[in-house]
Amino acid sequence: MRLVFGMAGIGTSVWAIIIPAAKIRFQLDDATLGAILFIGGTGGLLAMPLAGVAIARWGSRRVLSMTGVGVAGLLPALTLVPNTLGFTVCLFLYGWVFGMLETSMNAQGAVVERRSGRLRMSGFHACFSLGGLGVALASAGLLRLGLTPAGCAGVSAAVILLILTQTGQLIGKAGDTRPEGRHWAWPNRAALVLGACCFACFMTEGAATDWSTIFLHFSRGLSFAAATLGYAAFAVSMTIARLFGDAVATRLGQPWLMRLGTLLALLGFGLIIFVPRGAVDVLGFGLVGLGTGNIIPLVFSAAARVPGMQAHQAVPVVVGLGYAGFLVGPVMIGLVANHLGLGTALGVDAALLAATLLAARAVA
Repeated sequence: MRLVFGMAGIGTSVWAIIIPAAKIRFQLDDATLGAILFIGGTGGLLAMPLAGVAIARWGSRRVLSMTGVGVAGLLPALTLVPNTLGFTVCLFLYGWVFGMLETSMNAQGAVVERRSGRLRMSGFHACFSLGGLGVALASAGLLRLGLTPAGCAGVSAAVILLILTQTGQLIGKAGDTRPEGRHWAWPNRAALVLGACCFACFMTEGAATDWSTIFLHFSRGLSFAAATLGYAAFAVSMTIARLFGDAVATRLGQPWLMRLGTLLALLGFGLIIFVPRGAVDVLGFGLVGLGTGNIIPLVFSAAARVPGMQAHQAVPVVVGLGYAGFLVGPVMIGLVANHLGLGTALGVDAALLAATLLAARAVA
């Protein structure tokens, strides 16, 4: 299961090579690239309602395996398509299959956690983060050695296919979902509350991914190289938090870990917004990653236990709302920043994240 989450991390991180390469190859301006990325994210969002139906029908293991093959096939295609239209279509399809993969992966993880009788979701998501960090470092080395972006995508695809050969060890349909009930159901209040928490956390992750370097460079005056340390601090701290998250949650309880994480993230946002010193702001982004790192695993784990809904019904709702946060959040931050400044926009993100304090009992 850990390998599967690491595989998904690879599928996310390799975008750091594919997207800049496409911008250069097709000579895209920022507005056009932003629109294309939005279309790709929309593919993932549209896949969510169908993911639960597919999982109920075939089981999360089979859906995970099929969509993993799709991810592996589309990664090289994204670097080889000859024009902007082809790239946009491929990116939409990639968003679609990756959305299905992420939903089935978390559904399988919830089943494994339930059957083991102990908390494991934070550890799984730590492997997701480690997979992303590992492929980022490996790709940087391969590019330095002269490999093309297409070659890096091909290597990543080969690693994904190699990991997929081990999915036979996962839990099949017989132990995956309960046969009774409908394949799809309207989300109840508990699922929507968890989805709102997921939206806020994914929005924060999107803000750190898309805006941390820009904020530190243009608002705090750091060099571009130094400004990238903000996201590095966020990503590394998030990984560390997830490595120890299950043990801490077992000791303190899931609600208290969620409260503690939210408070740490808010402290980080406070440093970022109110202390205009580059080094302090890098520390702030690290605290945001440390605080939010375990909230998403806690929420996904709780989604599989929503009263009145089966896991294959509730998990796609929560993951889908999270996807919406990652997709829409950075766009919202850009619109607010354009009128009120990037610091104020990050404050809006912090305010939304603060609301998760009120919902901490939902992850019990």
